[in-house]
Amino acid sequence: MMKRYTIVFSALLLLLLVGCSDKEEKSTGDKKDTQQKEVALQGTLNLSADKGRIGDEVKLTAESLMPNEPLTVVWTDMIGKYEMEENYSFIGTTYEPNDQELLTAQADSNGKWEGTITIPQGFGDDHDILIHQKDTVVAKANYFVETVFTMSPESGPIGTEITIKGEGLSWKMYGSLWHLNYDNKYTGMITGVSTKGSATAVIRATGNKGDHSITIESGSSGSPYLNRSESAINYIHTEHFTFNVTNEQPITVESYVEEAPTAAGGGIELDPPKNKKGVTVSLNKEEGIVGEEVTLTANGLPKNENVSIDWHTMVGNRVSAAGYGEKVNTLEKSLKTDAEGSLTYTFAIPDDLGGLPHLIDVKVKDEVYGQTALRILPSIVSITPSSGPVGTKFVVEIKGSGWTEFDNALAVTYDNSYVGYICGFNSQGTIKLPLVATGDTGHRAIDIYPSIYKGQQIQPNLYLNPQLTYRDDHPGTGIPALRMYFEVTE
Repeated sequence: MMKRYTIVFSALLLLLLVGCSDKEEKSTGDKKDTQQKEVALQGTLNLSADKGRIGDEVKLTAESLMPNEPLTVVWTDMIGKYEMEENYSFIGTTYEPNDQELLTAQADSNGKWEGTITIPQGFGDDHDILIHQKDTVVAKANYFVETVFTMSPESGPIGTEITIKGEGLSWKMYGSLWHLNYDNKYTGMITGVSTKGSATAVIRATGNKGDHSITIESGSSGSPYLNRSESAINYIHTEHFTFNVTNEQPITVESYVEEAPTAAGGGIELDPPKNKKGVTVSLNKEEGIVGEEVTLTANGLPKNENVSIDWHTMVGNRVSAAGYGEKVNTLEKSLKTDAEGSLTYTFAIPDDLGGLPHLIDVKVKDEVYGQTALRILPSIVSITPSSGPVGTKFVVEIKGSGWTEFDNALAVTYDNSYVGYICGFNSQGTIKLPLVATGDTGHRAIDIYPSIYKGQQIQPNLYLNPQLTYRDDHPGTGIPALRMYFEVTE
């Protein structure tokens, strides 16, 4: 099902990598007219501090402004988006200018003004503070917003949800992508593209009783850049946290799939269903898991006519010569409308791909009269076996994995260590993940996160890593994390 959607953007980010250091990128595109009018600034603007954090208060002192004229203080920032083509190809990240008016005032008779601003929520890194008078920039200064991370809670049993919050992530390449290590094992990436530099990453407490190290590092190449002090971009810091795993029973030892989140920026936009005049088609639920019952109701169809129901899907893969394409399967061909032109049809959700919703056609005499769509969510079928000594081979079976470039791959961690990715496109949404039990006796956490399979963007490299900020900042359809345990016995 290849439906179109539109993402409007006015600035593209050009990203380059030179050597082993990150190189600053530039934004192209339209700027505000007032910024274009800036030629030679007549005024000066001094700040009480030239760097700090979101929420800090900064005193502004301006001179040589237009005397007795109103002024506006403007903060320059960006808005980030994930850019996609059609509804299945991932292009990359894109940013457009998003200036904010912080306050209005008036210069005195000598062209002087003093005031205080609060650094607003948004992206980190360099920002211009502009003073506008008569639609012209008359003074400016630069302020650097630092990236800050916090962690909560600081202790708890196995399975405790640990939240890492970041603010002031940069929109520029070298400060936009961050990575989390748990006990010096790579866990996943932290982003704030569509959330204006704010990030909320979630992992689960794992490992033995005692202290566990969590570090946050930047790295545009897709992994942590460890010797930042020797980099050309050496002002980005490393965050260190300690989480204490207590000796209580795990929060839960049951497998579960989290509630599906909303995708970044609201997700893709599918074309609306095509219904003939007076026809309505609806489902009692818009999404569900394989095997779950769904009821379709249609009204306004021809009276006392035979009806068939078709299900659209994709088949194939991205690696063989045959490729992939759309396929239409008939769910039911022996329905009939009543004397009012209505029908009700209950069916089990097919064993098929997740991700994008599947288009459903309601047809009379091979002509489509109405449509609707149903999304298949991922589900955990089984863990076999679910316990055993070190070296035990076990299999996790999952249904409902996706096929697009933004949901084709899911990333697997074992005790917060990234071990690889899985894909169910070629197997029509079913994944049988083979693993081998390791670690000390007790419950070992297996977590499966959304990732981005591939795309056209080279840097920052967002591909095939667990996206720990999936609840707010994963593109496409809104994919939940899958949580489970294997118990290692003596």
